[in-house]
Amino acid sequence: MRQILLPFGADTSNDVPIAAAGHLAARTNASITAMFYPRLPDPVIVDPMSGGVVSYDGLDDEIEAQKSAAEKNIVDRAAKCDPPVASENLNVDMTSLSNWRQVGEICRVQDVTMVGRSRENPHWQTLFEMALFEGGRPVLVVPQKWEGDFGDTVGIAWNHSTETARVLALSMPIIRCAKKVYIIEVDGWVHAGPDGTALQRYLAGHEIEAEFKRGASAGNPGERVLEVAENANVDFLVKGAFTQSRLTQMIFGGATRAILDKAKIPVIFAH
Repeated sequence: MRQILLPFGADTSNDVPIAAAGHLAARTNASITAMFYPRLPDPVIVDPMSGGVVSYDGLDDEIEAQKSAAEKNIVDRAAKCDPPVASENLNVDMTSLSNWRQVGEICRVQDVTMVGRSRENPHWQTLFEMALFEGGRPVLVVPQKWEGDFGDTVGIAWNHSTETARVLALSMPIIRCAKKVYIIEVDGWVHAGPDGTALQRYLAGHEIEAEFKRGASAGNPGERVLEVAENANVDFLVKGAFTQSRLTQMIFGGATRAILDKAKIPVIFAH
């Protein structure tokens, strides 16, 4: 993974996982692009018979103010990381995007997009889903205030699905650098496809030695995956996203939703 994207706006510059991006860049010899997106006002619908007028006077000035504050915050945070993110490895791009909806498009020419999970700012979930479904590349979600390194002990949440096969392939640069790799399976959480033994053989063909970790059947397999991963001291999880539809997971819950909401470690997703 040689190109890392960090999308940020005026309302998310505090949540961008710049330290985690620095660690990943050091691990994979990558460069980081922190790319600003302006948040435009939501469209206002006016009754044509009311005589009302919507004015966006001053919008350009507002966006420039957003840019100035957000850029300073990103640069300052990068310098305060431990170790600091070197300026030659960080490109802060303030002009390429004209609105936040373009994030999903620019992801297509990046190896991975990193998003910080935030309790205070629910917009991160919209950003995650846009990058995931529109970008066609993996999205790495980092828990709030995560500052440590990651990737020494990798867990692969294996349910035999197409989505997991895809994220596995896209994550191989990180998996190859790991000191330990675990294949995590949960009883009853399977789809038609190759089992864990077949995955182990595949990884061995890439000179990656993987061990099995198994969890008992659970009401939510995502929570069980996290439990198994924590017991194995996994610091980076590989997970296929939304094998069930988003709507089903919103209503009934699902493994992806549980891991998105509750993971204490960085998780890389692909759909």
